Amino acid sequence: MKLIREVTSELPIYLANSLNSLRLEGQKTAAIEILQQFDWEVPDWVIVPGGNLGNIYAFYKGFKMCQELGLVDRIPRLVCAQAKNANPLYLYYKSGWKDFKAVKANTTFASAIQIGDPVSIDRAVYALKNSNGIVEEATEEELMDAMAHADSTGMFICPHTGVALTALFKLSVVGL
Repeated sequence: MKLIREVTSELPIYLANSLNSLRLEGQKTAAIEILQQFDWEVPDWVIVPGGNLGNIYAFYKGFKMCQELGLVDRIPRLVCAQAKNANPLYLYYKSGWKDFKAVKANTTFASAIQIGDPVSIDRAVYALKNSNGIVEEATEEELMDAMAHADSTGMFICPHTGVALTALFKLSVVGL
């Protein structure tokens, strides 16, 4: 990220990643769309794959905005799902939010979330704490099994969604 920040400050290049507030504002509309599709009934849980962690914060912002506008009376509990090969938020969560440490992200089929030092770590923690959220992880085998399960029902999903689907399976086993 340091190199990207340097390049975009020196050249006429537009940075469209999790550091960009306009991107996060746009992404929060996904939360609004979920509420609209559910006829403004708030789901109990929303699971979001996480790499650089802007998405989980953007979803929180969208749900919170709808609550503040009086469109809904609460926000859902958020779950950030990470690939085990790139899981710094999961490790931080499991430590009780003590002493965040970046990790070396190992190769994962969920390559878009293969990030060991997420730029939106503080925002993600804020979103999770304020939504009574949790963090879950998926091994490579688990995410591929989840993809195969979805495929067997006629749905094609990407590996990142396989991570989220794994989190759903794990949460349903423990009754959440």
